[in-house]
Amino acid sequence: MIGNDIVDLQLASKQSNWQRRGWLQKIFTIEEQQCIKDSKTPETLVWKFWCMKEAAYKAHQRRFSISPKFNPKNFECLLDNKVRIDNHTYTIYTEATTEYVYSIVKKVGIDYYSKIYDREIDLKYNLKQMIAQKLNISLSIAIEKDSNRIPVVHIHKKETDIQISMTHHGRYSAVVLVTG
Repeated sequence: MIGNDIVDLQLASKQSNWQRRGWLQKIFTIEEQQCIKDSKTPETLVWKFWCMKEAAYKAHQRRFSISPKFNPKNFECLLDNKVRIDNHTYTIYTEATTEYVYSIVKKVGIDYYSKIYDREIDLKYNLKQMIAQKLNISLSIAIEKDSNRIPVVHIHKKETDIQISMTHHGRYSAVVLVTG
């Protein structure tokens, strides 16, 4: 069970007016809104919470094979880098820089590989190369989305249980891959 999300902070500041009337109320709980208002860096916290929710949503969707339905107000960011969806809590690993915010959800105790790429890089091609190298196979790998839009790795036209999550925004794309 994995999920990830990235936000290019430069693009987000151009594309989104998160301070406009009603925007925070549509996305965040009362408690989250208060944390944002009290923050010394409210814009960064907006995108941190957004990334945490999106990464948890992807992991939750994969875990339960549910149809896409992103309703961010139903996901609650908790102060200890966790997100609660219904009765399920996900631990979030977040990196916030001056350029981007990146969040990963992974099941505790699993090994994973994650990498952030410049958007100019062909993410799928690099991911296929990485999988081929790791498994010592030829490059007959395909990455397709299933009916719930969850990425699935196929090797020699057969579906595998290799879990991946991909994300992109602005100048960045990123991948997280379960390795063990």
